[in-house]
Amino acid sequence: MRVKRMLVKSVIVSVISMAATFAVASVLNTSAYMADVGSLGAFVTAFGTLYGIITAFIVVEVWSEFNKISELIDREAIGLERLFRLTLYFRDPKLTKRMKDAIAGYANIIIKSKFKNLAQNERNVESGKAFRKIAALIRDVKFDDDHDSIVFNSVVEQYGRVSETRTERLNKSLARLPPFLDAFLYVSSFFMLLFFVIMPYTNIAYGLVMVGTLTFLIVTVIQLIRDLDNPFAGYWNITPEPFERALKHIEQDYG
Repeated sequence: MRVKRMLVKSVIVSVISMAATFAVASVLNTSAYMADVGSLGAFVTAFGTLYGIITAFIVVEVWSEFNKISELIDREAIGLERLFRLTLYFRDPKLTKRMKDAIAGYANIIIKSKFKNLAQNERNVESGKAFRKIAALIRDVKFDDDHDSIVFNSVVEQYGRVSETRTERLNKSLARLPPFLDAFLYVSSFFMLLFFVIMPYTNIAYGLVMVGTLTFLIVTVIQLIRDLDNPFAGYWNITPEPFERALKHIEQDYG
């Protein structure tokens, strides 16, 4: 369904560009300028090469960031699960229960929000408070033997890893394409289509097919870039499923 909506938008814009090409050819009689098609074609070839390189770079960049954010979310959820397991070595059922509740409270806030705040370039204040509750719980741990001291150091170290992963995940989730690069994508795409719309065609049917195909590809690529640049809104979204799995594992394995 998501892909279908994307393709429908691409087809609609393609039809519009084909209609514009036909109108321009009819009104301006562009076929009379066939003598200039060589120089125009050379310019379009050079411009198209540069456009293709820049666009490919943008696609690779946003796709890489999308996958990186997904990986960080997995690492954070797995880190929380490991943090809970480490608290079991304190041999303190009450502490284990409090840690389980604290982790569940933090994870459930993320699960319920479905990253809607990040989709709007905002942090979730409630999840931040819940995460600090885990830190406060660790800070207040009391122990009086070497065994608990070793466990405590491991717990603190693991919390530090989770915290670093969470910070990196938030920073990358809020990062977007630079405004200049974003503007360049739209402006260059517009001119790329414009050159093909006004280009002289001996066979207008051939020209319409070429313009329609090119428009379909460009509009689809732009939608793909826009969607991957914000991984929490659009057609393909990153979900908080890893946190759901972590809570499920904790509940099933440790009750």
